Amino acid sequence: MGGHRVCSIGMVVTLAVATPVWAQAQAPQDQAPVQGEIFVTAQKRAQRLQDVGISVSALGQSELAAVGRQDVTAIATLVPGVQVNQFSPTATVFNIRGVSQNDFADSQEAPIAFYNDEAYVGLLGAISGQNFDLERVEVLRGPQGTLFGRNATGGLIQVVTAKPTSHLDGFLTLTGGSDSQFATEGAISGPISDTVRGRIAFTTDRRNGYVKNALGRDLGGTRFYAGRAQLAADVGGGTLLVKAQILRNDHDSGAGAYTAAVSAVNADGLGRFVGPNEDVYGTCAGCNSFGYRPPASPRRVEEDHRSDFDRTYWTGSARYEHDLGAVTLTSITDYQSLRKGYTEDSDVSPVNFFTYLARQKAHQVSQELRLSGTGSRITWVAGLYGIEIKSTTAYRIELPSFGVETNFGGVLKTKSVAAFGQLEYKVNPFLSVIGGFRYSYDDKKYDFFQVETGSLPLLFNKANYPDLAHRNFDNYSGKVEIDIKPTDDVLLYASVNRGTKAGGFGTPAFQPIDPSSIPFDEEVLTNFEGGAKLTLLDRKAHLNAAAFHYRYRGYQAFTLVGLTQAIVNNNARVNGFEVDADIRPVQGLYLQAFLTYLDAKVFDITLPSGRIADRRMPQAPRLSFGGTMRYEAEIGSGTLTLQTDWKRNGTSYFTAFNAPVDREPAYWVGNGRVSYRFNDSGFEIAAFVNNITDKTYRIYNLDVTNPVGITQQTFARPRWVGASLTYRIQ
Repeated sequence: MGGHRVCSIGMVVTLAVATPVWAQAQAPQDQAPVQGEIFVTAQKRAQRLQDVGISVSALGQSELAAVGRQDVTAIATLVPGVQVNQFSPTATVFNIRGVSQNDFADSQEAPIAFYNDEAYVGLLGAISGQNFDLERVEVLRGPQGTLFGRNATGGLIQVVTAKPTSHLDGFLTLTGGSDSQFATEGAISGPISDTVRGRIAFTTDRRNGYVKNALGRDLGGTRFYAGRAQLAADVGGGTLLVKAQILRNDHDSGAGAYTAAVSAVNADGLGRFVGPNEDVYGTCAGCNSFGYRPPASPRRVEEDHRSDFDRTYWTGSARYEHDLGAVTLTSITDYQSLRKGYTEDSDVSPVNFFTYLARQKAHQVSQELRLSGTGSRITWVAGLYGIEIKSTTAYRIELPSFGVETNFGGVLKTKSVAAFGQLEYKVNPFLSVIGGFRYSYDDKKYDFFQVETGSLPLLFNKANYPDLAHRNFDNYSGKVEIDIKPTDDVLLYASVNRGTKAGGFGTPAFQPIDPSSIPFDEEVLTNFEGGAKLTLLDRKAHLNAAAFHYRYRGYQAFTLVGLTQAIVNNNARVNGFEVDADIRPVQGLYLQAFLTYLDAKVFDITLPSGRIADRRMPQAPRLSFGGTMRYEAEIGSGTLTLQTDWKRNGTSYFTAFNAPVDREPAYWVGNGRVSYRFNDSGFEIAAFVNNITDKTYRIYNLDVTNPVGITQQTFARPRWVGASLTYRIQ
């Protein structure tokens, strides 16, 4: 069935059955700052975080406000087991417990699923920028395939937006900072009639680049605008929530915010850094293959070609929930559209040697219908899900020094349907057993072309390669869990979870291309996990711990050989544990700390030299830990808040090859914020400093040593400071 038909059917069901939105217990959310409790929907219903037998973390409104920055990268400094690399607006890479996807091809879907209000966002270029006017952010670690399904093999990130209110509510924040930043965020919410409520939110961010370009516009800047409108209406016995959202990047200079390091291949065909006195290419000391020596500073470039990024992304959704008595019906219909263009000066130099361009037009439509109920001993949920994604991409790589230009891309059509269910049975007041199952069927068709100077064009489609260009995947996910709750403040759990991610197609750039290497198979992850959640000291403290063993079959490993990207299937495993704790020892003081240990390995990786070796999984530091300290005190007619958060990431690699140039040494990063809220007027003033120690560290790396002789590196923003003024309707 066509995408528009799916959307139409979903809207008809949504509007015909008419029902309430996500009765997401706003009252518990209001209590969170007092009790230190947050309610989450990790099992498709509102539950106290400490009562859920899943490794889940959540940042509520108070936590997000205290951090003072609602970009998704803030998650990584506050949550165990999570790395977030947002190296440009076009790509946000999540890593949970060592599971990530570094393939930058626009048509790929990641193994860390991203959700906005329960709607799956399958377009990688659509993730950044959705994090404004939020109620909370949820992070679920480990496979979540049973209830969330699609591609959540490693876990998922869900942003939950603030909803329309039955009373007048709103805020406006103005922020100024380093690099001439001026940002805004605001919302207004309230009743339209006795049965209809509305909310409008917006955000903007303009700042200059932090990578200084001697020959043109600085890199790493942004021109971003976004808006969201929601209407909630009481219809029959339920509530209908309709939402529209638009994101716009207008000629961002965040595209290609690289600096270049000169590199040469080692015996395994992997990049290694070249010293300032080495002349490995016979051009000059410390120079690359085309005779250019980059600036020594990691935040200075000399680019002659303009790099920029344009994006327009919009989405419309309708959520309807109806209480039918013993059963609750929920319908979620969602449509997404994305257009984006990306251009970068890939050689990062004044020489016209290597340029990369990418264009994408994509549409996604999904529909979920589910029933749920709660009895004296049984809590259950069952549902159906369908999604269609059509992604049209076009890429061009220009290598004028070699007399080569390659154009490639195509159309990827994905159709998927699923049926799922989960049942929780309370054996006695202390013991519960949970079982869940999900069946999914994916149908994928790829119409790919590649045209290269001096070579015959490749047309990879169903007509030419019927067994390779059209693939179907039957897979299942499931879970079995035992929860033991000897008291209201202690939860012990053990579980086995299976998650799957369908196979797909790579995007090769250069000849020769073996058509059989374009498709790749599904990956299957089985997680054996046990944990404990303790609420201590009269609910002033929490201590959570989990140990896990991941067993991978067909791990989808991204590799880049020369300029040709590919995904190959290998076996892998992860052993690890994590601990997080928080305490409010005295009035106004909040302390939080976490630690994650990972032993993550991919087996039998074929290196460019042909040698086969086991390698560490990318972006999986063996040890990472951090913490937050926040203190609030009543001073004068207001509240003073001091907060700082710090995190140490251990040594990690950016790709499964573990090339020398991919190795990122361990580092600390810290942030600080001070604010004063005038209790009677609704105003708040704040000052912040991020990356307090001005640490230089990479957030992305691409080894293009062969044939270019460089490694593209994206460094995090240096220390930046700023101040904000907020007004909230009292």
